Order: sequence, then structure tokens, then C-alpha cells
Amino acid sequence: MLKAMKGQLDAMLSFRSRVLVVRLDLHVSEYTGDNRKVSRMLSKLKRWLLEQYQMSKVGHVWVREQERAKKQHYHLALMLDGRLVRHPSKVIKWVEQYWEFRNDPKPYTPRSCYTMVTRRDEESYNKAFYRLSYLAKDRGKGYKDVTANNYSVSRLKRRSVDLPAAA
Repeated sequence: MLKAMKGQLDAMLSFRSRVLVVRLDLHVSEYTGDNRKVSRMLSKLKRWLLEQYQMSKVGHVWVREQERAKKQHYHLALMLDGRLVRHPSKVIKWVEQYWEFRNDPKPYTPRSCYTMVTRRDEESYNKAFYRLSYLAKDRGKGYKDVTANNYSVSRLKRRSVDLPAAA
């Protein structure tokens, strides 16, 4: 999971010199065995980002967790073009409105929910990757239908440019 997350962050940095990494938590109103809700939301969000910002490359990672609650929740990280989106407030508002419109609880936005990563800036890269690494924790994974995944990442392919050393 960490390797996949790193691969998507590296891929975004190969296309964009600045990447805004945003983290949100999505809760659902009732248990579902699949992950269609979050997949559908990401598809519509990416379409909105293309229309609103002409953003063709968007990285993401989500993980599904369920511990003591009877329903799952998702941790979501978005990787956006940092030249086009410098602050995540409009994106967060869109996600909140979309999620609540579908009768699910308002998404939780963690404190310090975003990091601007600059290509070749090891400090910002490590800060973002450390935040992403929380999503890979083992606790809470595995409560799902057999055909559902515990996590998913975007499928961006990296261009060849110099990137910071591994986190």
C-alpha cells in the first residue's frame, strides 16, 4: 500500500512541479459490502476538477476501514495540481456537498489537512508522505465483502524527471 501511495505521489510530481495533497475522512450512513460510493464520488470529483480548473491529472488514494462501528469509513487523500489549487477549501466544500447530498454524514476534515509538495523539496515530500502513511495502518482493514478492496489508488504513470529520494 505504501509503495502504491508513493508511486502516485511521484507520478503527480513528474507531471506537476507543485502538488497539493489533501486528506479527508468519509463516513457512510449504512454498511455496504462494496466501495461504489467512494468510487462514484471520485469519478464525479475528477470531472468537476476538469471543468472547474482544467485539471486533467488527479492522483488519489483511499482506504476502507471498519473497527468497532457497524459501518465502514474511508480515509481519502487527493493529489492536485498545486499551481491550479493553492488551498483546498473549494474542493473540500464540493466533497462535503456531494457526500451530504447522498444522505451520508458530513466528511471530517482533519487539522492540517493539506500539504503543498514541491518537486525536489525533500522536506515537503516527507511531510506529505508521512501523512499518507497513516492510511496504510493495518488496524480496521478486512471488514468487507470478498470482492471489495481495502484500498485503491489512481493509476497515473510517472514521467521521467528527477524526484527527491525515497521517503
